[in-house]
Amino acid sequence: MKKYGFSLLFFLLCAFLSACGKKEGDESVWIGVQPGMEDLTALTDRTEYYDLAVEAEELFDLGLWEKNLSEEFAGDIVYVPLGTQFYQGEPVQLWAEERSESSDVYLYRKNGDREVLLQDVPVQYTRRNGFRWYLDQEGDFYCICNANYSLYEPDSLPQSRKAETALTKILSSGEVLFEKVMEPNISLEDICQLEDGRVYLQLSDQTEGSRQYAEVDPETGAFSSTISSELFFPLKSCIGKAGSALAVTGYASPDAGRQVAKINQSNEKMSPVLFFTGTSYAWHGEMNLQDFRVLEDGSVELLWTDYEGTGGLLERLQMAKVEKIPIILRGVFGGDSWITERVALFNRENDTYHVILEDCGGGNDADDFARLTNVQIGAGKGPDILCGEKLLRNSIAGMLDKGALAELNPYMEATGIREEDYFPLTFAAWRQGEQIYSISPRANILGYRMDAEVLGGSTEPDIKALADALLSRKEDGIYMRGIDSGRLLEMLLEGTEDLWGMVDWESRTCDFTDPLFEKLLETARRFGDDGRKDPGACIAEQRFFYDIFRFDSRAEQENEGKVTSGILFDDGCYGGTTAWYAMAVNKNSQNKEGAWEFISFLIGEEVQSRMTSSILPVNRKAFEEWLRREVKKGYRATNSEGEEIHYTEEDITEEKIAEYKEAIESARPFPSRTAPLLEMIREEAEDYFNGTKSAEEVIELIANRVQLYLEETR
Repeated sequence: MKKYGFSLLFFLLCAFLSACGKKEGDESVWIGVQPGMEDLTALTDRTEYYDLAVEAEELFDLGLWEKNLSEEFAGDIVYVPLGTQFYQGEPVQLWAEERSESSDVYLYRKNGDREVLLQDVPVQYTRRNGFRWYLDQEGDFYCICNANYSLYEPDSLPQSRKAETALTKILSSGEVLFEKVMEPNISLEDICQLEDGRVYLQLSDQTEGSRQYAEVDPETGAFSSTISSELFFPLKSCIGKAGSALAVTGYASPDAGRQVAKINQSNEKMSPVLFFTGTSYAWHGEMNLQDFRVLEDGSVELLWTDYEGTGGLLERLQMAKVEKIPIILRGVFGGDSWITERVALFNRENDTYHVILEDCGGGNDADDFARLTNVQIGAGKGPDILCGEKLLRNSIAGMLDKGALAELNPYMEATGIREEDYFPLTFAAWRQGEQIYSISPRANILGYRMDAEVLGGSTEPDIKALADALLSRKEDGIYMRGIDSGRLLEMLLEGTEDLWGMVDWESRTCDFTDPLFEKLLETARRFGDDGRKDPGACIAEQRFFYDIFRFDSRAEQENEGKVTSGILFDDGCYGGTTAWYAMAVNKNSQNKEGAWEFISFLIGEEVQSRMTSSILPVNRKAFEEWLRREVKKGYRATNSEGEEIHYTEEDITEEKIAEYKEAIESARPFPSRTAPLLEMIREEAEDYFNGTKSAEEVIELIANRVQLYLEETR
């Protein structure tokens, strides 16, 4: 077993008074930000920071599963992981040693000791992908299984039992006390026992898409004290214990981050324990959370395994004040695991600085968060690092004009970072000529392709040819699935610096009377995916840049009858690079060196070399190694007909590799100063799309708003 400790900046976002209920003299620390905060200044104006100190211990390196895979394995015994949990105050893991007709069940402790708990258990209860076992305080077993798994061997049960979900209790003597069969479409997702002995199940109704927490009668398996999880965490929830209270972790809504809470079963009230949004603790998406508990001191212990149910990782999360120099990284991250993992890595390795992920949190007003950021910047304050277009989309142009961002060229020169070692998109997002004001540590490229027959050939379109071709189309259809009229209009305009000649930035004037703009309005109205019952054919689709196997070369497009249709820039059709991860240093920052140390850490060859599938490195050397690994690994997928597709390195030609690299090389950023204009255009165009105003009326309103903006920002 391997044990290690580290302090992750578990950035807790809510106000000390409002979110935690702290009173004068109360020494409790922050627990995080709640959705629906009315005053985000409690987040943006802090001077003291807290974090989780995380102690982690690797467990259960037993090597049993590997025995099943070894060439020497004769098949006499199959080792099956049954469950991992807290038992009698410590982590344990249950395994079955399965023979042809029966199994023996063993308990393993974290020191490697093992003891046999049951012998000659019917093999139907230990089949791989079958029952999950849970050991209660009395030494008896609850076994839960779900019909959506391949539970039984074909002949082990009669046909009538093959599609049933069941809860079984097996006593320590080996006697089966009960086997309770669930109603159809009910799934048993999780189980735990509280300190007072009560056992709870998490149930899911797959028909209604709802979850419940139910107390289990230990003698009969009957349910009582059922609580709807819709009151708490309807998404990706797991149950654990907080003494004699039920604890739950999950998502309250899609836009709210994961949290941990205790539930009072008597009044169905929730007491928050931790909020994970915006933290530098990365939830382990590649592992399974098997059990967790909230301790008396408020710390949380998480018990993980891999997806096979083997191995183990015990983490203890405890609040502590940050003592190193804080570097504030502000953005709207939405629980992004990529950024949190790298912040955690930096914080572990750096002895001087500690990065704080300052996120407004799900369920809060991101626009207000951006407004407060602008106010702070204007007042000579603000975070050390500003990140991403979600935070800066409508303000970055003004910041650049006012000199609010630090030029990064001197820092690059001082640390030996050369532009030629990176793809151009790394420095392109908010670049001003030779002056670099942002770094993008990973590549995010968008592009589209469409049916070539719409254009009457295979030539990449310009904006006028695209609009004319679509408007002359007699068939109904949508341009792209999930893209409504407002977004489609934005897509037709987002690559052009002057909105196809309708804005003159030098004279600060605009003219939307060009017939092209009315054509674009009509194109967006006709082909937006606005929930029509019969949308017809889908004309275009996204191109894939994050996977060379899914990237379509010109030859492959021609064979499929497709042609690249976006992003349409003023000088041609190229991939468009988003500024989702673009990072700029606040000129007001008192810790510019620390801010740069973190940014340069992200684009360093070592960190870039750790990029996994679907995440493109921006460092050229790291990219070459990444590409070699991806090609070697191959690609498997299932097509729309349900057929499995398998590509190997033999399917990748030198020509395709060259095209792929060129596509990344030529990708360019979306214009930043048009972002506020596009928002105005979308807002006003909505009345044309819903039929309440004519095109002429909407065009006049757009022209007036844009002109006013140009004059006010002169």
